[in-house]
Amino acid sequence: MSERKKFYKKFLPMLIIFLLPFAFIFFCAELLPHWYGDTFLGELSEKYERLRSIDEPKITVVSGSSSAFGLDSGMIEEKLGMKAVNLGLYANLGSKLTVDLARENINPGDIIVLAPELNAETYSLYFGAETFAQALDGNLGMIKSISSENRAEVIGAAWGLAGSKLNYLISGERPENVGAYRKENFNEYGDNVFDRPYSVLNGCGNPVILSFSGSDEFYGYTEYLNGFAEYAEKKGAKVFFSFPPVNSEAILPFNSEEEIINFQKTVALSLDFPVISSLENYIMDPGYFYDSEFHLNNSGVTVRTVKLIDDIKRQLGDQSITLPASSLPSPSGKRPDCEDFDLIRLSSANSRAWAVEKVSESGAEKSYLSIPDEVSGNKVVGISAGAFEGCRAEIITLGLNITKIDSGAFENAENLAGIVLPDGSEPGEVTFPGGTGNGCADGFKIYVPSDKFVEFYSDEKYENVRDILAPNESFEYEISGGEAKIVSLTETGLMRKELIIPDEASGAPITSLAPFALYGSEAEKIVCGKNVKNIAENAFADTVSGLEIRLPEGTEIILPEDPISLGGSPVIFAYSEDYASLSEKYPEYKEVLTADNLYFEMELENGSWTVTGVNPAGAELTELTVPDYADGYPVRTVAGYAFRGSKAKVLYLGNGVSRLDGYALSDSELERVVIPEDRLADEISVPNNMSEALACEGAGDGFRIEVGKDSYQGFISDYFWGDYGRWVTARE
Repeated sequence: MSERKKFYKKFLPMLIIFLLPFAFIFFCAELLPHWYGDTFLGELSEKYERLRSIDEPKITVVSGSSSAFGLDSGMIEEKLGMKAVNLGLYANLGSKLTVDLARENINPGDIIVLAPELNAETYSLYFGAETFAQALDGNLGMIKSISSENRAEVIGAAWGLAGSKLNYLISGERPENVGAYRKENFNEYGDNVFDRPYSVLNGCGNPVILSFSGSDEFYGYTEYLNGFAEYAEKKGAKVFFSFPPVNSEAILPFNSEEEIINFQKTVALSLDFPVISSLENYIMDPGYFYDSEFHLNNSGVTVRTVKLIDDIKRQLGDQSITLPASSLPSPSGKRPDCEDFDLIRLSSANSRAWAVEKVSESGAEKSYLSIPDEVSGNKVVGISAGAFEGCRAEIITLGLNITKIDSGAFENAENLAGIVLPDGSEPGEVTFPGGTGNGCADGFKIYVPSDKFVEFYSDEKYENVRDILAPNESFEYEISGGEAKIVSLTETGLMRKELIIPDEASGAPITSLAPFALYGSEAEKIVCGKNVKNIAENAFADTVSGLEIRLPEGTEIILPEDPISLGGSPVIFAYSEDYASLSEKYPEYKEVLTADNLYFEMELENGSWTVTGVNPAGAELTELTVPDYADGYPVRTVAGYAFRGSKAKVLYLGNGVSRLDGYALSDSELERVVIPEDRLADEISVPNNMSEALACEGAGDGFRIEVGKDSYQGFISDYFWGDYGRWVTARE
């Protein structure tokens, strides 16, 4: 046998064995569908191709997600007259990677702005090999733009990519991003244009601490940037250094003013090219941010873009201002908690009030609408033109703070029969434009508080609507022997979705409901005043199915012997202590009588309770316990804003609770939520950042969720509960 044959026989099998893993990697990484190319990381390929396609002077911003979620490149292009490329995507790729990609196409006259996020990882030569391997899925050409040592890291990381893609092939699942993190949310420039009108950031999740400056990693990175700048300048480009936008709540409490100034000095002294921005100028109001310390919402994007444009202009010798400060958008802050209305911020220097811009999609389907007095801590003071056009509402109740109604606000609301000014409204606080009621239902009225009707009618400010003014009263009464009886509903009372029976009428206690008193009511809920002691037969005739009747605490009410004779199909809610005596006194009412938990408002659906709020008794307590059961049914869910208005500092969840909705623990005074010792993370469903608002969104400072010591690790490592790590603690 020849020496050549001996060689092939001996070493060829070894070569094949050696190459098999690489063949496996190539097969899985390249020949399987490019699923990662359709994710958020797949956008890097689009940015790269845009960078390479421009053969004229351009502006390239090199950063992480602070630029992906923080620039209007179209505005940059318009104001500076140069093509723009937003190369920022994800800090976990590493700042060095995006700098390396920027080398790929540098034209004479280019401006390259470096603006890494403020942390030790991005101010270093860190390279996210696994993340970049996923971003390469479908565009291996990007690998030629990185250094040889980083290529070796990517080849090593390709094993993980190949394995995950093979798993996806077998399982039929796919890598996926949700919400703002979808690839389709990027425009042609590489800007993320997912609509972000408000902030979903909860305080400060990740403190920005500047102590990393001066480390070996920091100086290694700045030295690398100097080498890049030298290379770019030889190609005829200018390289500038700027700062990312940063949430003031994340940086100011953790660094002194001197430390911030010294950080900027250290950066400037370490770089051989211009630092064109002031870090202080990019420390922005938290109301400008979206879901992290560096991601901006819509208004924040505009403000940051203008800042960067003006910094570049000044460096080029142009002292003009792109937009005056007075015309920049105000911080948007949190999404207003308003289900029925889309609100706009009245953005003036001294006002953070809201105006109703239009009815929301869900509100447009409702027959009864009530404008709140405040939303997210700010007054609702105005109504825009056309706000209610096309809605189905028959009655609209104004909030007490409404002072400005634009002409045509209620125009073409064809079903609208009346506008109600709530009790407490005073003449002159709100006036109505001429033509109010045009395009509304026949017989349209403006209902004012009955005790102030004469004052409203005689006030000259209401001269233009005087012929459609009417007193606001829900009930017609009979008064005899010093007691008042409800005998029927008024026109507005007939259409209201919730009726509250007052304690008195004309000074007489309201003690009873006459036969057919609420006949034909569209109300879904009736709250009885404390003096109601007698409900006659057929009092609820022809009312809606499942009408809630809530009795006062300590009631000794007299009911008809047969619940059928009440009329309609009401459900009567009594406080827990009263429920026992009433159910004993009226055994026939078993099917219609239920306990209203002593401290909570709850809704029963599909055999389990949802906690929707706290009742007046519960609102005064500093500690609350969600029960395991109520009336034999488990308490499973805590709805959004369930503890708004409660004074409770500590909340103990029952063993039956298996779901916390978005905002479930928010907008309250809660400091501590205690989950039973033996409950595990996968037993309690919560929304995460990628799906909807967190259950703790908007919780106060120092808020925490206590879990058992043995289950703590499971909570912080759980896919959904992992986003709650800043709040979850192990019980001592």
